[in-house]
Amino acid sequence: MDIVDALKSSKNIGGWVHEQTNASQVPNDRRTVMSVSVFQHVLDIADGMIVLFDSNLPGVAFTLARPLHEGYVQAVWLLTIATEDQLDRYAQGICPKLQTLVKEIGDEPETGGTYIKGMNDKNISDFHNLTHGGMEHISRHQSETGIEPNYDAEEIIQLLKVRNQYCLLTAFFLLTLMKKEDSLIQLDENRKRWSDAL
Repeated sequence: MDIVDALKSSKNIGGWVHEQTNASQVPNDRRTVMSVSVFQHVLDIADGMIVLFDSNLPGVAFTLARPLHEGYVQAVWLLTIATEDQLDRYAQGICPKLQTLVKEIGDEPETGGTYIKGMNDKNISDFHNLTHGGMEHISRHQSETGIEPNYDAEEIIQLLKVRNQYCLLTAFFLLTLMKKEDSLIQLDENRKRWSDAL
């Protein structure tokens, strides 16, 4: 798979998720509304990454890897773990640190915690460095011909795969809340069909 194919697959995945979830009803309780709002923001970040790659701004797309991960973790935590008091504080702009959220979610496969903990343990340092610049971007802007974006194609494809995984995981939560059983079946079928893009 090359970058053109990876971007095409990513657009198809994002388009399908939006078709299934836009303008859909969810339960009107505070926990659900807060978590769905954050899940929607995760999809916005994922869409933004595609726009940036299409605009030949790979460095800025890479800076969104950490907000993509953190947004997803916050949404899962809000939906499944946060106490009423924590929801009150979150509504006031007070959120526990990422490591606390990951610890509270745990690492059980049933909660999605295994994926969250694995991504966090393996990538958080890189996500942090890419978001805050520094050597992660300096090293990718130097080439033999000058100072210009020089991001490895395989690295871009890997980031798109991570982005796609978050899109489908977000879709799972949204479709479950929306009680769209047919779409959940399609999601499982599409996940197999899109395996090269994940």
